[in-house]
Parts: sequence; C-alpha cells; structure tokens
Amino acid sequence: MDVGILIVGNEILDGVVLDTNSNWLVRRLRALALHIREFITVRDEVPEIAKALRRMVEDGCDLIITTGGLGPTHDDKTLRGVAAAFNLPLELNKEALGIVERQYRTFYERGVIRTSEITEARRKMALLPRGARPLDNRVGSAPGVLLEMSGATIICLPGVPAELKWIFENEVLGILKERVKGLMRERILSLPAGDESTLSPIIDEVMAQVPGVYIKSMVQPYAGKGHIRLWISAYGDTEDEVEGRISRAVEKLMRKLREGTQ
Repeated sequence: MDVGILIVGNEILDGVVLDTNSNWLVRRLRALALHIREFITVRDEVPEIAKALRRMVEDGCDLIITTGGLGPTHDDKTLRGVAAAFNLPLELNKEALGIVERQYRTFYERGVIRTSEITEARRKMALLPRGARPLDNRVGSAPGVLLEMSGATIICLPGVPAELKWIFENEVLGILKERVKGLMRERILSLPAGDESTLSPIIDEVMAQVPGVYIKSMVQPYAGKGHIRLWISAYGDTEDEVEGRISRAVEKLMRKLREGTQ
C-alpha cells in the first residue's frame, strides 16, 4: 500500500509551527510495512488542497492522510478541499455532529469553556463530504474523517498533535491492520567515522545477499569525532522472519567491515 501525506497549514509553510505530525505518522505507518510515496505541504486554500489530493490519487497513492484544517475557524478548509477534489457536496453528518456535541458538553462540564452551545462555527466541523464517515476524537472537538474515493482511502486528521495521535491510535490503526499484511522493523548501527564511499559496495552486497532488507547510511565522516549510522530495515510476514533478516544483515555487515580493516 502506497501512502501520501498531505500537510495543510499556512503556519507550517510560514515557519510558525514545526511539523512533527508527519514524522510521527511515518514511523507508525512504516511499522505496518506501508510505503510512503510522497509528502505535500499546502496552504489553507481549497484549490491547493484539492489539487494536491488529485495529484496523490494520480500518483497511485492507495492511502492519503491529511493533517490540519479540521477546526471551527475560517481557515480550516481541509474538508472543503476534499469535497472539491472529488466533486462532492458537504453535508451535515449526524454521527459527526454527535461527536462535536459530546465534546463541547464535556469541555463545558469541565469548566474549560463558557457554553456548550453548538454555534455555526462548531457545527461546521460536522459538515463532511458526501459518503464520508467520522472518526471519533476524545481529545479535541473536530472528528477525523474517512472517505473511500477513486480507489483510494482518504483519512483526514486534525493538526493538533494530541488529537491526531489519539485518533490514529484508537480509530485509524485498527482499520489499517485489517487491510495490510506484514510488518517492518529496523535496527541502527553506529560506526566510527570513515569514508562512506568504502561502505557503499559493502551495503550493496549485503542487500543483495539478504532479500527484504534495506540499508541506509547517514554519515558525518569528517567532523572530528563523527560517526556513521546505518539504518537496517526489513519487511516480512512475521516477527521472526523480519528479525532474522536484520540479524543476518548485521552479521554480514560486521564481518565484511572487519575483513576490510585487516
């Protein structure tokens, strides 16, 4: 399953907020053996959101996750962009409205807000593209959204990290586990600084000898006490299979590195 991640928000592109959501998502998605095809970051503008979504579908993304733009303010336009991308109307979703009402009632009872009234701004968060369904949010007020369209699954998550993580762990993760097979694991080796070019043929050889393993080097070879880090990742159907591949790759790497120093 190929994945595209669409980050929506002027605050990201203007450097006001650092995007940590996408990094968090990638680590969870890769653990499910999903392949991240692309990232796109756009402003809070409906045409830009719609264009990015259409491009991701055309690029072959089976799963598209959007972050940001689901709140009650004027610049929360992600769902309008989703609707525009697929020529869908926005409709009041009763289940989504129930989530919004419950959350504002909870916030009011906790003394966080002055009123639980569902204003037009709050009601806006329950307007979903036709055919979409809400994903529960027990941390904030905006439901997540899931839409199946044009052969792709589009999942929209809030930009507030705590809300995004809660919805992913409690709603999205179960959906994805039902659809994917296999898993991914990784191990990191830290080596004394050296010349990365001498590592390249060794890495290529080990990857050829251990199918299903990918090795990536990150190097600081000329910085005094620098070091080279090797990310060794493997995909497979079972934990034993994946860990076995990584262990064989590490063993072969270390043996070839020792031979190169003799």
